[in-house]
Amino acid sequence: MKKLIKNILCIGLIASFWACEDLSEVNINPNSPEQVSSNYILTYVLTNTAKTYHNLGYENSKIAGAMQYVQRGTNEGAVVVNFYGWGHESWNSYFDILRNNQVIYENAIEENNDFFKGIALIVRSFHFGLMSDLYGDIPYSASLQANNDVFFPKYDRQIDVYNGVLVDLKEADALLQNLDPSKDVVNATSDIMYGGDAQKWRRFANALRMRYSMRLINKKSDMGALGIDVEQEFNLASQFTFTDNADDAIVDFLGTDENNAAPGGPLNSPNPNLLLKPGQPLVDKLLGLNDPRLYRWVLPVQYKWDDQVTIEKDSVITNVLGETATVKFKPAPEGVDVNTNLYVGLPVGLPIVEAMSYNKGNDEEGYHPERSPYISYLHDRYRKNHDDYVGMNLMTYSEVKFLMAEAALIGGLGASDPEGHYREAIRASMEKYGILSNPGNFNFENYYDQETVSYALSTNKEERIMEQKWIANWQNPQAWFDWRRTGYPVLEAGPVTQFGAAIPVRYMYPSPNLDPNYLVNYEEAISSLEDTQYIPAGQSKDHPYAKMWLLQNSGKPW
Repeated sequence: MKKLIKNILCIGLIASFWACEDLSEVNINPNSPEQVSSNYILTYVLTNTAKTYHNLGYENSKIAGAMQYVQRGTNEGAVVVNFYGWGHESWNSYFDILRNNQVIYENAIEENNDFFKGIALIVRSFHFGLMSDLYGDIPYSASLQANNDVFFPKYDRQIDVYNGVLVDLKEADALLQNLDPSKDVVNATSDIMYGGDAQKWRRFANALRMRYSMRLINKKSDMGALGIDVEQEFNLASQFTFTDNADDAIVDFLGTDENNAAPGGPLNSPNPNLLLKPGQPLVDKLLGLNDPRLYRWVLPVQYKWDDQVTIEKDSVITNVLGETATVKFKPAPEGVDVNTNLYVGLPVGLPIVEAMSYNKGNDEEGYHPERSPYISYLHDRYRKNHDDYVGMNLMTYSEVKFLMAEAALIGGLGASDPEGHYREAIRASMEKYGILSNPGNFNFENYYDQETVSYALSTNKEERIMEQKWIANWQNPQAWFDWRRTGYPVLEAGPVTQFGAAIPVRYMYPSPNLDPNYLVNYEEAISSLEDTQYIPAGQSKDHPYAKMWLLQNSGKPW
């Protein structure tokens, strides 16, 4: 992973990289007589971009629950994560970043600095694209104009937001391709993602173009009516994009104080967060594939039921990567259904009482509800302030290769050799977790040649690609966006859900402001959403089960 700068200069004082909180002044009065340096603002923008995006998909989030990466093992938060009882979602953090980013953009124009302008366009595209992915129609063309007394901006159609995203990314690519080194300069220490490397920023811009071109592939006719050929966009962007894991758009957690530490570490979570359990669908899939990424993400159970032992005994087990753990093996009880695997995930959507007692068999010991020894914990690295394998990934080389594999399968996007891209995507994902550089007894060729992994041996090649991409997208919201578009992997809701046997497909807008000037725009936005059978009669279409334009008439994901 990239090495972050140790400290950042904030108005003459050394502070941690999250700590430039007085930048809120920029939001209040960006026309202050004392112009704030774009280098100073950039650090704030990048760190908070990484943090807000990471929070969408990390192990404690509703998206991680929807994608069945995790479940909550107690009543705390289970309604949201396990049962999909989603409510209104604020977008203040995105607009805060965008307001600060707008200052960078305006400074860049005033100073004729195309490097900063290109970065600002990429950041703007990233956030507006993400918000539209989450909500649907959003304030876009009239947003960020409070200085012009626009306090209640209209909501642009989702198609127009995506059009603007692709236009801005294309402009960023052109700007970054032709920089003047005498004037187009960004301070390397302020750019905590790429250290002032313009070509890596250009590769990131094109990777995002690929992401959004594929996002829109089922709407290519509608986009064509606006003058955007998404197939051509994908093809052009793929000519200069990520080429290895070193190109990943990632910010690491430093772990030196609560502002720059991982959310699950002791600085932010003094009590170890053990109520989060790995989801059974992911654990069972990784077990079935003999996939070593399991050992980077999940711990073995402390107590294992076993049909082959007659007395309890402690045994040291060693996984294929050479890592060891001590596990108590216990005779499996007769007539009681138990999971005898060494790695046990929590089934999706269980009633809380069942979840807290899951897999206890005939053990009547009263364990703390968060600490059942019969269910796996997430790996210890998710309870650390910093770990080499826990970072905030905005986009990865592995994602790019999966996009190329899908493009080659679909055809018409300028890509070929779907198997080659698919294979490389898996390799890149594994190497991101240090598996191929320290393989122990793991053999990638043997892994890939399995009937359940091999591209050539698959009968549904789209499903094969998207299933592996879901694995690689561990704790990343892109898994949800891909699932909505393709319906893969096939995920089923559990026995308890808030609104029916389906997984949500959008975020609800922030709690409505009662000002009539706001409501007219809000009501127009929700009128464009499509009602579905999962929205109870009489409820607003501003609902997690309403379909935005992107999903309408697609038949996906349900």
